Parts: sequence; C-alpha cells; structure tokens
Amino acid sequence: MAGRCSIAGTMTTPRSPQRPSSSSGLRPIEGRDLAALGPQGHSLDGDDFDADIEGYEPTLGDKLRATIRRSSVRLGWLVMAAGIAFGSAGIATATQSPPGLGSRDELTYRADKALSDRLDSAVRDLARLKDDVDSLGDMTRKMLSSLSQVNQLALKDATTHGENSINAIDAGAAALNKSLDCASWSPAQEVELQKVNSQALIDRYHGLCVALQSVTPLRGDWDSLTTGSQTAMQVAGDISNHDSLTADALVLATQGRYPEALDKLTSAAAAIADATAIGDRLAKVTDLSTLNEWMQRTKGMDDALRLLWQTMITSKGKGTAQVTAALKAVSDAKALLPSSSDVLQVVMYELAGLLTTDGISIETARGQLGDALTNLTALPSGPAS
Repeated sequence: MAGRCSIAGTMTTPRSPQRPSSSSGLRPIEGRDLAALGPQGHSLDGDDFDADIEGYEPTLGDKLRATIRRSSVRLGWLVMAAGIAFGSAGIATATQSPPGLGSRDELTYRADKALSDRLDSAVRDLARLKDDVDSLGDMTRKMLSSLSQVNQLALKDATTHGENSINAIDAGAAALNKSLDCASWSPAQEVELQKVNSQALIDRYHGLCVALQSVTPLRGDWDSLTTGSQTAMQVAGDISNHDSLTADALVLATQGRYPEALDKLTSAAAAIADATAIGDRLAKVTDLSTLNEWMQRTKGMDDALRLLWQTMITSKGKGTAQVTAALKAVSDAKALLPSSSDVLQVVMYELAGLLTTDGISIETARGQLGDALTNLTALPSGPAS
C-alpha cells in the first residue's frame, strides 16, 4: 500500500498536464509581470515584451508595428512644435511690423481717428479757401483783359475785388496752417506719424499741407501784378495825355498862336518822355519793341512840329525856304505814325503779357487746392472700421 502510494505520488491523473519533475523550473509569482498579460495570458503590447523571458523571440510584424508606433509619436511632436513656432512667428510679425509698411488698422485706429477728425474739420475751410483763390484767378484774368483793352474802370474794379480775395486767402491759409500744424511739416514729423498712423492717411494729410504751401507766393505775385498793371496803365495814360496836349497845340498853331502851341508841345513831350522811360525799363525783362518804336516815332513828330513852329515865329509867318523844309519834315514824320489807335492796344497787350507770369502761381494754387479737396471728400479719411 505504501508502495502504491509512493508510486501514485509520482503519477498524473488522466488528461492533466505533465508536471515538471522538479521545482527548479518554477519562479515565484511575484517575479512574473502579470500586469503585462491579458486575461488569456497573451501580451498586450509588443513594446512590452520581456526580453528576459527565456526562449521568446519577437516576430517581424511585432518589430514593424513597434517602429511605426514610435515614428508616429515622433511625427506628432514635430507637427506640434512646428505649429507653435509658426504661431509665435505670426504674433511677432503682427506686433513688430515696421511703421508705414502694410495695413495696420488694428494698431493705428485710435491715432487715425484723431487725425481724420482734424482733416474732416478742415474740409469746409479748405473749400472756402479754394473759392477765394478761384476769385483771385478770375480777377487776374479780368485785370489783364482790361489792360489790353485800355479799360481803366474795369481795371480798377478787378483790382479792388482781387485785393479783397487776397486778404481772405491770407487769413484762411493762416487759420488752416494753425489748426493742422502744417507750417512745421518735416521728414522727421512724417517719421513720427508713421509710428502711429496709416500711410494712406498721412499721404492725405501731407497733400493738404502742400496745397496750403502753394498759396504762400500769392500775396507777392498779386502785389507784383497790381503794380505792373498800374505801370502799364500809366504808360497808356502818358500816351493819352500826350495825344491830348498835342491836339491842343495843333489847334493853337492853326490860329497862329505859335508860342502857346510850343508850350503845349513841351508838356506833351514830357508825357511821352515818361512813357518812354517806363518802356526802356520794362524792355530789360520783356520784349516791348512795338512800344519803343512807337515812342521814337512820336518823338520824331513832336520834334518836327517844334521846328516848324519855331521857324514860323522866326519868319513871322512868311513862307521861307526854312519853313518849306520844316513842313516837309512834319509830313515825313506824320507818315510814320499809325493811322489809328490800334497800336496802343498792341502795346498794352505786350505789357499784359509781361504780367502773365505773376498769374501762374494762382493757377498752380487752384489746382493743388482742388486736388487736396478731392482727396479729402472723395476718399474716406477716417480709419477702417
């Protein structure tokens, strides 16, 4: 019995796995990594193979899956890092954009709003200033036309209205320069504006200041124009006075009153001398050949008449050879004179041409003020909403 028990102790029951012959191949349960095993005893993760498990070799599929998994993790980190880098670069670009480059509405809104309000408030004053410059231009053209037509009354009217316009221009430009601080515009100021304002608004601001600067020479040019017009009209007045005195002298001579005729002729010669002196002075800056030639011929006629009347006094009214020669000289001098007063208009037209350069600045200012006004009213001056 004891023998059977001993034998039975070494036997196994049917269908049971064969027990190891000794306990040397067993390990304590604490030494097994049960957490890595599933409920069926299979490995849950190919990465967690216990390299110490004796006799286990990972398959090629296990190695490939592990490599793909590790590559996917690394690629995910790279994508995340790239996204953070691009996001940081975008923030840096938005916050460190150099002044004046590109649209920065979100950064310049407040400053643009303040500047655009100043520009908007200047629209009405700018329009009024342009109207005054337009009026001055009209008076300039009327003045030149009055000169060529030798119209003293029209010239006086144009001068009066033009003086009112230039005074209004001076006052309006001074007020706008003060409110917009255009007088102090400089490259350094523009750089400062670019730090807080959009470039489009700065350009409109600068254009308005340039337009205001264009009216600066108008006062000097208008004064030169009025002075030149008065000088030209003085020439016309001297010529008219000469002709009137000469006509009176001729009447006296036909009455045999030669001494009185000579006195009138002396006064007439003084008038023509004044006109000649003005013509000589103006001829240094412009072509006044018609005026100068006319003055020379007129003086020749006066000299011929003076000689005739003195000869008549000497001969006591008798027809001598000297009287005959003097009469021929008068006839020759008269033939050189124009048959009508049209030549005076030609002379005044030449004088008016001398003054047209003074009106150029007025037309320039009109154009620049018109452009500035269009830029302020046709385009929105305020910041983008």
